[in-house]
Parts: sequence; C-alpha cells; structure tokens
Amino acid sequence: MSTEPAPVQDTAPERAVPLWALFVLSGTGGLIVGIATMVAQGLLPDAAAWLANSGAVWSVAAFAAGAAGAAARPWACAVAGLLTQWCAVVGYYGFTSLLWLGAQDLWAPLVWMACGALAGPLFGLAGAVWRNRDGWWRAGAVALLGAVLAAEGVFKLVNWEHFTHMLGTAWTQALLGLAVPLLFGGRGWADRARTLAVFAVLVPLGLGFFVLADLAVAAS
Repeated sequence: MSTEPAPVQDTAPERAVPLWALFVLSGTGGLIVGIATMVAQGLLPDAAAWLANSGAVWSVAAFAAGAAGAAARPWACAVAGLLTQWCAVVGYYGFTSLLWLGAQDLWAPLVWMACGALAGPLFGLAGAVWRNRDGWWRAGAVALLGAVLAAEGVFKLVNWEHFTHMLGTAWTQALLGLAVPLLFGGRGWADRARTLAVFAVLVPLGLGFFVLADLAVAAS
C-alpha cells in the first residue's frame, strides 16, 4: 500500500471581478462604444463606417462584459450587459448633440434604450454562459452572438432597396455571423454542427427583432 499523501487539489472558486469594477468598466466601455460609433462614421470608408453603426456590433460589447464577469452571479452579468447598451446609446446620441450643438429627437434613443433593455441582459448572460458552460449551453451562447450579426446583415439584404449604399456591409455582417459558430463553436465538427443548428434557429428570430426595431424607429 502506498503511503504517499494524495495530491491536494485546488478547489478555490474562480475569483469574481468586484461588482463595482465590473459595472464601472461596462458602463465606461459602453460610452466608448457609442462615441466611437459616431466618430467612425466620419473617419472610416463607407462600408466600415456602416459596420461600426450597427446594433448587432453593439451586442458584442454586452457579450464581452458578461464574459469578463463570468465568475460573478448571473444577475451581475446581465446588469453589466445592460450598462454597455444603455451607455452606448447615451454616448452616441449625447456626442451627436454636442457635435451638432442642438437638441435631438428623443424617440430614436428611447427605442434603442428599449432594445438595449432586452439585448443587454441577454448577451451579458450569453457571455457568462460561454465562459462557464459546455455542451448545448455553450453552443447556444456562441450561436446567439453569430445570429445577431447574421440577422442584421440578412435584414439589410432582404430590404436591399433601402440599403443600396451598404450592401457590402450587409454581406460582411452575414458572413461574420456565420464565421462565429464555425470559429468558436467548439473543438470538433460535432460541436460546430451543434452550434450551427442553434444558429439556424436563431437567425430568423433575430431577423424578426430587427424588423420590429426598424418599424419602431420609423414610427417617429
């Protein structure tokens, strides 16, 4: 019989980011995303500028915030995601008002605040799931991130007569969305196939979301 002591395993849980730091960084990051979106539209070539001005791209910030706070409680990741979206709206429209030295119509910011209230927590939680879980949970999180990018691109392609100035951007978004489950869907083709299956279900749902958001903005 061996008398050597069994190796001691480190069972200490992953240390969570302090909530105040997670929230401050998420809000600050959202403000930067919003301001950068406005600045990019004036500095980048047309296709890249329209890609910067994308609600789907904003959702990536919420996903990143949730992933950064993955060791925190789920509600904290949801709040972090929400802060990125609301602060991005404040940064974008606030900077626009300062740039043009005039008051802006409040309807569009309110619509995007409402969209952020849904997308922020959803993608914040997805980021945490991507860091913490495996199997179908992880597949769903990756598929969600890819689907929102692809759905916005498909929305512009379906309504091409209104987006003739950004069809290149639309194709770029659709292909980027498809690349996400292929690149991050898992280590093997079985994992990628599972992620693509969820992706195929979520893209039409995302398309419906963009249709509703467009109708709400157009109602102003």
